[in-house]
Amino acid sequence: MPKSPRQASLPGMEPPAEPLQPNVSAQSDGESTAAAPPAARGLALLPAPPSPTSIQDWTVYVVDSHSLIFQVFHAMGELTSPRGEPVNAVYGFTRDLIQIIERKRPTALVCAFDLSGPTFRHELYDLYKADRGEMPESLVAQMPKIREVVAALGIPILEHPGYEADDVLATIARLCDEAGAKCLLVSGDKDCRQLLTKQVAVYNIRKDEEYDAVALFGDWGVAPEQVVDFQSLVGDKVDNVPGVPLIGPKVAQELLEKYGTLENVLDHAEEVAGAKRRQNLIDYREAALLSKKLVELDKNVPIAIDWNAARI
Repeated sequence: MPKSPRQASLPGMEPPAEPLQPNVSAQSDGESTAAAPPAARGLALLPAPPSPTSIQDWTVYVVDSHSLIFQVFHAMGELTSPRGEPVNAVYGFTRDLIQIIERKRPTALVCAFDLSGPTFRHELYDLYKADRGEMPESLVAQMPKIREVVAALGIPILEHPGYEADDVLATIARLCDEAGAKCLLVSGDKDCRQLLTKQVAVYNIRKDEEYDAVALFGDWGVAPEQVVDFQSLVGDKVDNVPGVPLIGPKVAQELLEKYGTLENVLDHAEEVAGAKRRQNLIDYREAALLSKKLVELDKNVPIAIDWNAARI
């Protein structure tokens, strides 16, 4: 076996004196991907604590796992275990979770994961995310280890076939908003901006900043309820969301400021200045409406959340 590269010291990541025992790691629509139950590990079964009657005034952090994992994978240099296995994403993501737990001290923490396979958006538009490349092999090899770490930390994993992690975030954000809990969405995905409310913000872990409706208006000049319409007009090359040609962020903001909604913009396309832009709004009406269906997050993913398991 070739000699593994020399490793730099990793402060704060020394192995614990005793191995961490996995806790419940997932629950989705009655189906769990949890670690082995206590009975299977030779431990006595204890009655589960009752679910809280209310999460009002809780602070709930919801991690868009793949968003953070890709960030640390590309940002960190090569890092391998003593056996020569790549672990840069494992280390970086673990560091992020510990940072949230120790510095933010949330009432509850959950991790949302994307599952492989098509989603309902692919059924609407088969070219959705078609230009995205395959996950690098060195990252694929780390994903099981990342899930093991999340389970060892006792953080529930939430996911559901046919949906994206963003939809899980949207569902939890809705539940928190309705219950009067503060919800921080830990994600670099701009789609989450549509979820902003007085109770819900996006947390940028790299800058240690909360992103709210005021910040959104400063960036895009729109309100949270206009984010989906804004993105439907502009489109998204990364996700292969078509949008309307020649409608960039500035024009989209001006149109929404004047007409309020995407549908109203399209209904008044004949009034828009610029012959080509006006014609594109007419010709690409269906593309814009399709884009809206692709961009809008589903706030009703059929997941079961064990708030007791999520408590820190």
